[in-house]
Amino acid sequence: VSYLSQFTYAPEGILVGGNRFPILFMNWIDGPTLDLYISEMLHRPDVLLHLSEEWLRLMGALRASGVAHGDLQHGNIIVEHGQLRLVDHDGIFVSGMAGWGASEVGHQHYQHPRRDARHFDANLDSFSALVIYLSLLALAERPDLWQEHHDENLLFTKADFVDPASSSLFGKIRELGPEHRRLAGVLADAASGQPGDAPCLLDLVTTKSALPAWMTAPENLDTTNKTREVVSTQLPWDRRNVRWIPWQEKNRGASVPSSPTSTVFTTLFAGAPAHTPSVRDPSDVLSNTIFFSREFLRKYFLLWYWAAYLLLNFLGIHFLSGLVIAFICLSIGCLTYGFVRAFDELLKARGSNLVTRGQPPSILAPQPPPPQNFSGSWSPHVTLPAPSFDTTASKPLVGNLVLGIYHAGDCDWVGLISIKNRVNFSTASEAISHGFKPCQVCSPA
Repeated sequence: VSYLSQFTYAPEGILVGGNRFPILFMNWIDGPTLDLYISEMLHRPDVLLHLSEEWLRLMGALRASGVAHGDLQHGNIIVEHGQLRLVDHDGIFVSGMAGWGASEVGHQHYQHPRRDARHFDANLDSFSALVIYLSLLALAERPDLWQEHHDENLLFTKADFVDPASSSLFGKIRELGPEHRRLAGVLADAASGQPGDAPCLLDLVTTKSALPAWMTAPENLDTTNKTREVVSTQLPWDRRNVRWIPWQEKNRGASVPSSPTSTVFTTLFAGAPAHTPSVRDPSDVLSNTIFFSREFLRKYFLLWYWAAYLLLNFLGIHFLSGLVIAFICLSIGCLTYGFVRAFDELLKARGSNLVTRGQPPSILAPQPPPPQNFSGSWSPHVTLPAPSFDTTASKPLVGNLVLGIYHAGDCDWVGLISIKNRVNFSTASEAISHGFKPCQVCSPA
């Protein structure tokens, strides 16, 4: 059936709770859903009438094949260059499924109000097909019905089907003309009867032209809308928040915690080069010890694992006892390595800072970046002045937006701050007012 999306059936496509279930791999169809397409074509009654003719051809193709979709609704109908295509075939009926129960009962605003899983045969789509066809005819005649009755539907809702006599929509459609009145009466009678008694749309109306759809289609059928998804926009750089926010505060209230990407796993399994992250404040030996210990453990985890496994087997030590011993040894080794690295970073930072302070900043120290404009706020209610570079200051202060630390302009650590993460302050009080703390290596005044 050309109106159905092409798909591949995998009988054991997914594993859930230890059980295998089938899935369908469907081809992607580029185009808006029916409701989005209609919203842009309300001023084109010729296009809406063309869609109604296409709908009759689609239903004819399904009927000739003995197939029923099971969930005809606006979200499952894609308009591809003016042609209708059906997607989401998980509720479909084919002749080999006679006697089965339905896996779903469809969208409530398109299905018979008393439909249940027992109603599952080739006539499954009769009621929803009539709903969609009559909605297209009504909108082609009176587009303002869209603003009055459209929501998660085209026009009709379940309430209209439950009590057609008191439905204002049925009354409005009956006033449009004799054909609308006839089909509205058929739909109201079908809603009041049993789900299996709804007449087939092809027994009520026929296509007005026997020519192929591409010969009768109006011009300019494509729309600008292609998806229901909303593309998020990023704020420009000059509107970003300048105040440094600790990671604990940033993650507070988040529903799902996030973890940083492991460069070690990237190296081991993807073949990408690993980059050792730069340390934080070099004077914080304890934090850096833990930092280097974790990096050392991650980098050589597989080596430690196999070494411990082979050693335990060689010595014949009980597994649990050996595991405890290996854990203790590994912890001591990693912490020792981490402390040595952290202490070495501290010595190098202090030594380079002394040398740098004894030389002109223009020779050895990295030059501060050109002035940048930042704006931000302490809170949603208070706006802070944007920090700026003071050209009259002899020792400009440079802050790190990632770590929340500010440095003297001639501090060696300024050169390790990327341009996008730098912010300049005129005074120490201005940096502190934005939540930054002083560097413990250069001790900026």
